[in-house]
Amino acid sequence: MIRDGRIFGDDHLPSPIVGRNSHMNEVTNALAPIEDGLRAENCFLFGPSGVGKTTVARAAVRELRQEVLEVPHAYVNCWRDYTRNAVLEQLARDLVGAALPRSSSTSRLIDLITNNLRGPGVVILDEVDQLRGTEVLYDLHDIHGLSWIGIANREVDLLADLDDRITSRISVAYRVRFDTYGEDTITKILTRRARGGLNPGAVNEDILRRIARLSEGDARQAITALRVGAQMASREGLSTIPARLVDDAVADAEQEVRQKTISKLNTHQRALYEVLAEEDGLIQKELYARYQETHDDPVTLRYLRENHLPKLDHYNLVDVEQRGGTKRYSLVGVDSQDDTLSKS
Repeated sequence: MIRDGRIFGDDHLPSPIVGRNSHMNEVTNALAPIEDGLRAENCFLFGPSGVGKTTVARAAVRELRQEVLEVPHAYVNCWRDYTRNAVLEQLARDLVGAALPRSSSTSRLIDLITNNLRGPGVVILDEVDQLRGTEVLYDLHDIHGLSWIGIANREVDLLADLDDRITSRISVAYRVRFDTYGEDTITKILTRRARGGLNPGAVNEDILRRIARLSEGDARQAITALRVGAQMASREGLSTIPARLVDDAVADAEQEVRQKTISKLNTHQRALYEVLAEEDGLIQKELYARYQETHDDPVTLRYLRENHLPKLDHYNLVDVEQRGGTKRYSLVGVDSQDDTLSKS
């Protein structure tokens, strides 16, 4: 039933981008100066998971490269490359093709990029709020001709740990805000994915609309559910996805997306998750005390509260219950948490 599995992958970049015309216009306008040999405007894309932020950023750079073929560009996943040097190493490789000596210093990396960057360039910093320290934003601002597209869930989480010199430099950046998709838009997204990735007639619009409704505005989960539903139907020897499989497909897709998210957690977030897996429903101070016992290099309570705990919340890994001035944390999908941890 699945004709091209790549259509359902997180890396697939569709054309055109459905339901995000105004967002695309804002980002392409920010990048437009590069077409005239000038530095682009920095911009930030804010919004919940699964609403097309990364897709729009990548599509805007793709559109730019159709006008300026050799524009230097790079993509950094700051959840994986979250230190200053890790970001700079990635940029040195992708922007200027530098051969890096082992254990390059920060200054050496900056010099490599600065001295070898040919013309204005752009960097996508995905999950930029996961940076451990934000000095690298200052570094990038000082590299002549280089601009960035920063992607995060909430502006408040990004700004929480910035010092004044960095805040002043990013205060003029574009802000592009994303809301959750509506049911009609996700149905259109699924229709295009089905057309490109499934055999003709494999799914009808009623099924697509039901998947869209159950996915509650999260396109990533909806696309995963469509692929899972097709796999389930194929295992039964069916040529179409029946309505009876939709609920299970959406539930399995939610679990698959959650497991992928857990696999990306940094050591601090992972420690928090595992503490809650052992003892659910902890208030913040209890959770922090347990985290301190399990992590070799714990951060401060303030840093944990402003950076790591919000990320678990935004990615629907924890439920936060507030009573008075006390927050209590519990895992989402607690019945299957042990299986999730063992697989991740």
